[in-house]
Amino acid sequence: MYFEENVLKTQMLLWNNIQKNIFSMKGGKNMREKLYDRIAILEQNGVISAKAATYSRHVVDLILAENKDVPQDKLEMFITHFALAVRREEKREAVEPMDKALLESIRNETVFVKAKQLQECILTETGIKFSKAELEFLILHLCNLLS
Repeated sequence: MYFEENVLKTQMLLWNNIQKNIFSMKGGKNMREKLYDRIAILEQNGVISAKAATYSRHVVDLILAENKDVPQDKLEMFITHFALAVRREEKREAVEPMDKALLESIRNETVFVKAKQLQECILTETGIKFSKAELEFLILHLCNLLS
């Protein structure tokens, strides 16, 4: 029990440090550079692997190539979720399935078809095999990104 509590405290301190580094990034950089910095901080602090970081940078480029006007805060949220989703898949960590009512409401979003196309593009480009539950959460974040 003592060991688990210390591990949890260490993880919380690490996460607070990461958040502090992310939020203190200096201005003057474009969105791509800021997102790359965010990914680098996650990688340098051992939150994600080098492979997850590479995939995440590639996804940033894919999204910005197609959607230059995407809001930075929404892209930051998506790319953070994406990077952590890759980590969960690497570690074979299970994700609880999404509530069926929420999933149905996502399918009724006006941007759902575009989000689904973007998701397919990301999966094709990266070759990552996400679980069904993880795919549902990715589409949720993509709908938020595109709305």
